[in-house]
Amino acid sequence: MALKRVTIRVPEEVLAKARRAVEAGDVTSISAYFVKLAAREPDWARSREIIDEMIAEAGGIDDETRSWARSALGISDDDDATEDAR
Repeated sequence: MALKRVTIRVPEEVLAKARRAVEAGDVTSISAYFVKLAAREPDWARSREIIDEMIAEAGGIDDETRSWARSALGISDDDDATEDAR
């Protein structure tokens, strides 16, 4: 796997957590800490693509069902604005 250098900014408490993991021998470096963390995180963008494909194949869903699903998942309408800003 080819590695690429990136620069990120993290809160001090997150950096301290990464340093503790290195000191404890859980990971070999701060970079390894973040690689390990990201590797465990689901690919939410791909998941959304798959769900959108499933909805399209089913012929769509009505607003009431969409509202129920968003509520059940704890997603507010404000979350759409946040996603669009990315």
